[in-house]
Amino acid sequence: MKTAIKLAVAGLTLSVSSLVSAVPVLTISGEGNAAATAAETAFLSTLGGSGLTETFDRGYTVGAQDLTIDSVLVAGTSFTSVTQGVGGACDNGSFNCSDGLAVLNNSASPFSGRFSLSSPNWLDSMDAREMEISPTAGYNAMGFYMTDPNDSGGRFSIGGVDFSFGDIFGSALGSGKVFYISLFDAAGLGDMSIFSNANGDGYGLDNVTIGSVAVPEPGTFALLGLGLLGLGVTRKRASK
Repeated sequence: MKTAIKLAVAGLTLSVSSLVSAVPVLTISGEGNAAATAAETAFLSTLGGSGLTETFDRGYTVGAQDLTIDSVLVAGTSFTSVTQGVGGACDNGSFNCSDGLAVLNNSASPFSGRFSLSSPNWLDSMDAREMEISPTAGYNAMGFYMTDPNDSGGRFSIGGVDFSFGDIFGSALGSGKVFYISLFDAAGLGDMSIFSNANGDGYGLDNVTIGSVAVPEPGTFALLGLGLLGLGVTRKRASK
């Protein structure tokens, strides 16, 4: 299996090619609030009203850490700190990297550059070296905001296929950047892992939406306005 990376007008689309017609499609918005918000709006429009969104704004104890945080609003979806980081801001004050993930807001955060897109809260990786998102069964699409993905050595892993942060976001990102990421898999969503290359580097997630695309075809993501400009590079599956 190979990973095909395609440049697009408003962002980046990455598809996992195989011998079957239905393949997972990962789409990344352009950087910035305007581009990310537009991508979320377009993604939600493909769901035909089926979307369930976790904003992390109610039902959580802000600042409390746990290795696994279950979604309050999207039953069956969970977020797990599989491998914790060491050092950096999450080992200061009352926080400890080894204690896992946390729902934070601007008043309870040791970090700069991570923020909420639906005030006031977001889910923070607390510099986890690996976070696993386990979505609710029975859906084929997921989208979310990602803030401050600075780690150029990081990667997404979907079904054992890796998508490098360097290929997706570029090799050098300043603090406080925001993107919208969406994933479609006609065979049904499986777990997604997010890996960080550095102990003291992390990111925030917000507005995690699980749903089903009304027309279950990879080409549906053309509705996001990402007209392809041609083939980019291909690379073999990377191991963890």
